[in-house]
Amino acid sequence: MKNIPLILMGCGGVGRQLLQHIVSCRSLHSTQGLCLRVVGVGDSTSLLVSDDLLHKGLDDTVLLQLCRVKSAGESLSKLCDFGECRAFGHPESEGKILEIASQLGRKTGLVLVDCSASFDTVAVLKQAMHMGCCAVLANKKPLTSSLEDFKKLFKCPRHIRHESTVSDTYFFP
Repeated sequence: MKNIPLILMGCGGVGRQLLQHIVSCRSLHSTQGLCLRVVGVGDSTSLLVSDDLLHKGLDDTVLLQLCRVKSAGESLSKLCDFGECRAFGHPESEGKILEIASQLGRKTGLVLVDCSASFDTVAVLKQAMHMGCCAVLANKKPLTSSLEDFKKLFKCPRHIRHESTVSDTYFFP
């Protein structure tokens, strides 16, 4: 089973649709030998993170509840007592993403999915990619930042790793 941990940055309309799609396609993914393990979800004010980054992601019940909470315009921190997860506020959330990237980036692989509508993710994406992480950009703003940032984001293709091996699946930052 290819086990791919990911962090979603941005849980507006696009991010919520992605989470709902991941949850609804679990059985399809399973038949194809794939497990997308959502280990964190962040918005502009907070970050919700699984307690067990190496073995578990956020439970599907938590992910669907998160979608309902965000649809109602509420904060992710409301969910910190709902399941095995912790919430981090904005000043520390960026550092927590980088801590997770450092833990998982070269060890098991980590995909950062940017569904935000912000330039603020560029610094985190560049640092995380330097730590061996992959990036998926639904947000086009990082691509319109400086030419230097653009080149760092597109420097080289990244491999998705699973269970300490390199798969033959390529993701281009």
